[in-house]
Amino acid sequence: WGMDETNTQRGNTGKERVVKIRGNKTAHKQGGANKETVTAIVTICADGSTLDPTLIFKGENLFACCPKGWTDSEICKDWIKDVFEPATREKANGELRVLFMDGHSSHFTPEIIDFSLQFHIMIVGYPPHCTHALQGLDVVCFAKMKTEMKNAINEFEETHQHPVAKADFTGVFGQAFLKSFDEETVKAAFRVTGVHPFDRAAIRPEQMKPAEATSVKGSFALTQTSPVKA
Repeated sequence: WGMDETNTQRGNTGKERVVKIRGNKTAHKQGGANKETVTAIVTICADGSTLDPTLIFKGENLFACCPKGWTDSEICKDWIKDVFEPATREKANGELRVLFMDGHSSHFTPEIIDFSLQFHIMIVGYPPHCTHALQGLDVVCFAKMKTEMKNAINEFEETHQHPVAKADFTGVFGQAFLKSFDEETVKAAFRVTGVHPFDRAAIRPEQMKPAEATSVKGSFALTQTSPVKA
């Protein structure tokens, strides 16, 4: 299994060119100004299936709410106890469940580790600064999800003539999720990262190289006085 989080805004904040009658001024479609983000916990399986995503709204009530709007240690603990373990229990049928997650400290508290050991769940954390190559959801799935989410928001706003509210978000997100996480895409996320089928050659050495500075010379826009210039 692979788990990761993705953030999305409840409105499209950019402008898009739209078709107008010839002779009229060019018009732009103004996206919604709502920049509040919602975090989704997405979980995929190497057999091509997914779990129902968990949405985290900014707030202080309900199961998946957080004052800051993203996953903390308490939400991660509740997620693995109340969502992941029950939802994967039957498929595991007593076998070891391997769960790949980012190496955030919120994912590896003593409570989470103890619970995982008790229920035969092995958590594998990705090394720092490597998820761009190793995390299948980042490499394959989320780019498609962002595009489908933008389309779903546009369609909703055009149909209902108002921005996506919190009460609307789950349905809009669900439409984009179903279009993004088909069986072929989910399997590709594990395949291209070499997780399943296991393939050491899937990750190329150049993908793991540290970032290199491309510019080492800076300058001021205006000529400075001698001490500053020196």
